[in-house]
This record gives sequence, C-alpha cells and structure tokens, in this order.
Amino acid sequence: MPFEYKHLSAEERAHFVEHGWLKIENAIDPKYLNEWMENLWVRLGMDPEDKSTWMYEYHKLPRHREVLASEFAPEAWAKMCEIVGGEDKIDPVRERYYGDQMIINFGTEEQVGKSHTPQDLVGWHTDNDWYRQFLDSSGNALTVICCFTDVPANGGGTSLCEDGIKSLVERFYANPQGLDPPFANIYSHCKTASSFAEVVAKAGDVLVTHGMLPHSHSPNHLHYARVITNPHVNLSEPFNLNRPDGDYTLCEQVILRNLGRDSVPEYKPTRERLAFYPRTAFFKREMVKDELQRMVAHAEAQGLPASSVDSVYLKGEEAIREHERRNGYDKAWGPTGVAVTMRDDAVNYMPEQKKHVLV
Repeated sequence: MPFEYKHLSAEERAHFVEHGWLKIENAIDPKYLNEWMENLWVRLGMDPEDKSTWMYEYHKLPRHREVLASEFAPEAWAKMCEIVGGEDKIDPVRERYYGDQMIINFGTEEQVGKSHTPQDLVGWHTDNDWYRQFLDSSGNALTVICCFTDVPANGGGTSLCEDGIKSLVERFYANPQGLDPPFANIYSHCKTASSFAEVVAKAGDVLVTHGMLPHSHSPNHLHYARVITNPHVNLSEPFNLNRPDGDYTLCEQVILRNLGRDSVPEYKPTRERLAFYPRTAFFKREMVKDELQRMVAHAEAQGLPASSVDSVYLKGEEAIREHERRNGYDKAWGPTGVAVTMRDDAVNYMPEQKKHVLV
C-alpha cells in the first residue's frame, strides 16, 4: 500500500525531490528560541555590543541542553518523518534530541558591502563525519538547519549546491567499498555547478536538506551574529534503492533521480558498515569546560548558585552518558581519528583514550 502523506503537500514533496531541500517557516517552539539564546554571549565570552570582542569570523559551540526533536519543532518533525518514510524508520536513540550546539557566522568588518558567488566558496561538505559512506547509507538521511536569528540576504546564510548531489551519488555508486571521512576532493564539482540556493530565513524557520546535498557557510557581509544549529535525522536501516513496488521514500527518490535510475538492484556494498565517534565533535567538546566556567561565574555574579546553570555536564554521570549515547560520543575513534581544528582534513589525530565524562 503506497505511503500516505498527511503533513507534506504535493508541492512540498516535489520541491524536495527536485531541489533536495525544503523550508518550513516558523517551525521552532519560541520557548527554545528564547531560552537557548539568553546565554549565548556568556558562553562565547564576548560582548554583543562591542564587535572588537568578536574574536571569530565563524564559530561552532558544543551542546549543553537538548530536547526531543518532536517538541523542539513539532511541524518540522512531522514533515521530516514523512520525508524518510515514517517515524518508525528513524533511529530510536541517535539524534532524537535537538540541542543548543550553536553555529555563529559573525563575518568581519572587511566583508561588509562586498559580495560573493557560490562558486567562490571553499567549504563544501556533507555531514557524514561519523560513518563509512555508501550510496545507500542513511546515517545522516537529513541535515537540518534551525535558524535562531533572522538570516537576511548576504547575511551568511548556508549555501546549498542543488546540482551537487548528482556527482556525489555517482561517486558513491562507483565505489561500493564505501569511503571514510574526511572526504578529500569529492566536492570539487561544486566550484563549477550552476544551481544553488542560499538560506534566507526568519528566526524560527527550519530548512530540511537531503543528507547528500552539499552545503557551505557563506560570507556574512552584514557583520552581525547569524546563529543556527545543525542537527540531523538518522535512520535505523540503509536506504532501499530496489523496491519492487516502486514506493520509494522522498530521500530515496532524490538519490535515484540524480542517478537517472528507477532502481539499482545491482548495487551491493563490498565492505562492512562502520559507525564511529564524530570526527568534528572532538574540538567542539574541548570548549565545554571553559563555557561552564563562564556560565557558572555569570550565575554567581547574579547571586545564583552554580546549580542554576542549565547544562547536561552539571547533571551527573548518568545524564552525561545518556547524552553521549544520543550523540555517538560513546563510540570508538574512526579509522582516520578526529579533527582537532575546524578544518576537518587538517590532521588525522588519534587520541590515546576515549573522550568521556566532563564534569
């Protein structure tokens, strides 16, 4: 029996299959928009009114708070479930909770008034840094962009390379042995692509993108703090690219459309599937201690106890270990180790022991 869509319109389904993304306006519960933005500048250790204190152009924070994705953005969650073929297809543990791992694009004074083209960008990637990637891998079936501030034109919105999916799926089809991150040189085709979209949104909007849609942050020519988070939807089983009834999920349709195929019955992975510690989590989690110190000092300056600080890292080992399990931090290092800088391919560092509880 064909899958029944109750939340996605025919237009929305067609847009996702053709472009690889969908925008859902005013989707985030305002409670989390307000609460999670309240201490952003304390966590950063910067003054929002003094741009001379803005020490970064682009910065990624760790996660302290998290809530069920279905509570964080109910309408968006309902539509994401339909994109992947139903909530029962989604991993029951991994990234079921969305959190406050903010990504801030500050820009610089030197960029104000300038412009760029998508072909100028150099940071094209997909968020598959914690598993061996095959054509049918569904680890990050969807990459999600949650807007905590308005994102006006030229304001550092994420750039999406719509016709970049084709080269990626062709490459993974041609490499049934799978590829391990970091994925050097597999996004070079984005420099010569022709179909792009740049995120322009309001605070509270959510953009849902296919996991194989290459994306990159763009220069912030307005020199303000653009704030997003970047969670995902992970499936329990690989995509099925050979359904006898042809009732493919929207995610599967995107892959087949870009391959120009109705099915790929001949495709079989030739190596084992691997899942491991996220490569890019390591350097972000190194910031936790300093952020906690700033948040506790700020609370105490207001006459509040340290226990008033809302962070999973202050809730005891059991809470922290559950947080680690939800986000894959309990897994072993991958075959190429972890990244210790924002440049994922800067170094293949293999820590001597696992990164565990931080209190």
